[in-house]
Amino acid sequence: MGLDRLAWRILAARPLRTLLTTLGVALGVGVLSSSLAMSAGIEAAVDRTVRDVVGSADLRVAAFLEGGLSEATVEAIRMTDGIEVAAPSIERRTFLGAPVTSAGAEAREAVTVVGIEPVAWSRLHELELVAGARLARIDEPSALITESLAEADGYILGSELRIQGHDQPTTLRVIGIIAGPGPVAGAAGRAVIVPVDVARSAFGLEGVTRVDIGLADGVSARDVAERLAERLTLEPYVLSSPADLAEGLRASTADFQATTALVAAIVLFVGSFLIVNTLSMTVGERAREVGLLRAAGATRAQVVRFVLAGALVIGIAGSAFGLVLGLLLGSLMAGSVRALTGFPAEVSSLNAGSLAVAFLVGVAITIAGAVEPAIQAARISPVEALRARLDLPATRRARLGWLALVFVAVAILALLAWPPAAGATGADRALGVYAVLLAATLATPFVLPPLARILGSPLAAFVRLEERLARGSLARDRSRTALTLGALVVGLAMIVALGWTAQAARNAATAWLADVVPGDEVVTSIRPIGPGEAIRGQLAAIEGVRSVTPIATFDLAIRGLRFDAAAIVGADFLADGRLTFIDGERAAALRALDVGGAAILPLPAAERLGLGVGDTISLALGAGTTLDLRVVGVVERSIPGDGGEAILVGWRDASGPIGVPGADVFAVRFEDGAGPAAREALETAARDAALEANPLSRVQGAVTDALGRVFGLFDALALVAVLVAALGIVNTLAMGVVERVHEIGVLRAIGMTRRQASRMVVVEATILGLVGAVLGAVVGLGVGAVLLFLSGGLVASAGLPWASIAIAAVLGLAGPAIAAWYPSRLASRVSIVRALKFE
Repeated sequence: MGLDRLAWRILAARPLRTLLTTLGVALGVGVLSSSLAMSAGIEAAVDRTVRDVVGSADLRVAAFLEGGLSEATVEAIRMTDGIEVAAPSIERRTFLGAPVTSAGAEAREAVTVVGIEPVAWSRLHELELVAGARLARIDEPSALITESLAEADGYILGSELRIQGHDQPTTLRVIGIIAGPGPVAGAAGRAVIVPVDVARSAFGLEGVTRVDIGLADGVSARDVAERLAERLTLEPYVLSSPADLAEGLRASTADFQATTALVAAIVLFVGSFLIVNTLSMTVGERAREVGLLRAAGATRAQVVRFVLAGALVIGIAGSAFGLVLGLLLGSLMAGSVRALTGFPAEVSSLNAGSLAVAFLVGVAITIAGAVEPAIQAARISPVEALRARLDLPATRRARLGWLALVFVAVAILALLAWPPAAGATGADRALGVYAVLLAATLATPFVLPPLARILGSPLAAFVRLEERLARGSLARDRSRTALTLGALVVGLAMIVALGWTAQAARNAATAWLADVVPGDEVVTSIRPIGPGEAIRGQLAAIEGVRSVTPIATFDLAIRGLRFDAAAIVGADFLADGRLTFIDGERAAALRALDVGGAAILPLPAAERLGLGVGDTISLALGAGTTLDLRVVGVVERSIPGDGGEAILVGWRDASGPIGVPGADVFAVRFEDGAGPAAREALETAARDAALEANPLSRVQGAVTDALGRVFGLFDALALVAVLVAALGIVNTLAMGVVERVHEIGVLRAIGMTRRQASRMVVVEATILGLVGAVLGAVVGLGVGAVLLFLSGGLVASAGLPWASIAIAAVLGLAGPAIAAWYPSRLASRVSIVRALKFE
């Protein structure tokens, strides 16, 4: 107990150093706990979303084709052995007319309309009403709306609600209001639930969108799936379970979780630099006390416990404070997830498991960082310690060697806490990044002296004396300097690497849109616009419009797999110069689409199917019929779909055998020199037709903004690593001043001014910053190259992240300069008389 109290007093004797180290641990644990909190919040959101979407259903059969599931298919599902409840439903997006209430106003935002069979659907889905009654019949002209929609658009019980359908509006009466945003995923709270026959009539449908299935007690979902495969032969369908839906939702946030986990591990690693350095300083500074303890009979084990006790205090205090920081950071992360995916992730508190993991990891890393200083303290010879301060080359070498082991420990802990949704691919990227950073850290002591000499030489022209003294101080304990510099390099490297990754993602997104969209403006519709409707002609008749290209997106079934597809006009793409062909003759391929019987594959689909130009793909169309299309081209990029890039087919095949009812997108190209009036006229016409017009630049800007918000968060987390490194610089510079008190006193005695003493420390920090900025940029490019290579984004067009390099350079210079403020004041206040007495 006496040694434990002594450890506490030694920490209290250096309050600034102890506080900075504790704060470094807290920042690392804060990022880790926020990552764990975010993962827990995502899991809770997944469970909540799955529960809202499928209720208590065990399986879901969804339509694959635009026509939906026929009544014969629904009946076949009902008659399948083992199925107790089959609840068909229809889902469509549309607009509402103005609500007829005193508070009503024209509501232009789209809503999601869900048509249900009230009795069957209510057996699988629970609806919490805040007012009114539930639906009772499949044909009553009534509707339930969400509380969010009622508040936003002014609806109350009894209001008339007009749904814009395929022909004319359908008028319904609001009989109930559902609590909160309602059970429809992706509707942003704007949902309307109506009887299924009302939905059929309003949208001119015969089939249904999906059928939710409840199984009888003791029946296996796998057995029922096999029976459905035998019975459902009329049309292709997608069979899924709640687990499948949950897996898809987790996949949408996997990259985000993987990146936050990676950055959290790196911040912890940087924190370990600070811990190893601080405790090594303490051991070296207290060598005589340790020697006296050994001379008084303390065993090596007791000395080890003495050092580890101090580390335990720092670890517990820092980890506890880090949990508080983590809750705040987790809330910021949740906002970024919602901005990127629209996923309703929330972080209100840490669950017990996440809290315990973050706390224990923080304490474990602190103890791991203290093991090497503890071992070195235990090896102190009493005679040697009483003769001089501990400053042995073996100690310096061991410090760096142990850091490599700490790095491995951090990597193992990071993999153990790795988000399951991120998968093995994300873990491979993390291991690649760890390897680059470890190599850079171990190489730092070898490149530091020459770089310090080269980068410090310009400073010698202005402050020659201070520059030489600063370089001498950096060389005094190279392992300590290397640890301090290594932490700064790792933080700056992550800023450069993440900046490069963000730049490549933005470039890829904007290049993708520019390469595949044959227009300046994208006009979208929430319902298919049939070829017989006059909307395309109305848009084309606007003065200044050169072309209007209809595009429809839908799904195809090929070899039992789902693929995104799009119907296009080949002649329009040919005239506009869109699509980059990898295989096939461009003009012939696009003309073949318009003739029919042809398809153009995006490169990922071609590789997945193992097909090339001249091969044939067979599409399942239902009722045992198929459509064979000849592959006439392979393109680098295609129109984006829900799950990837779309297979391109011509309108003759799409509107004929495939059964696509109409276009959901129009790409509008203006004449050269068309002014703002043409764009305003187009947007006015689009609004009148219940369409939404967006310039391509606005779409590209929205993508860039979304990526910017997410990568901005990652940059902020990487900045935490730079902050931890700055704390280490304060410790190192302050320790350098303490160690050189006698030296500074001598220099002051022979004429050095207080200003020069202060400037010497600032120059030392500046050299550290210059070396850190250069190495950070180089290592950051290496880390970025690994990330881009493993994700397939390392291409010549990615360019170098000059903006991120500039930011890293500014931080590399500003951080050490700010960190030098206190040590420089400490150096300037050294008393000559007291310094000459200092040992």
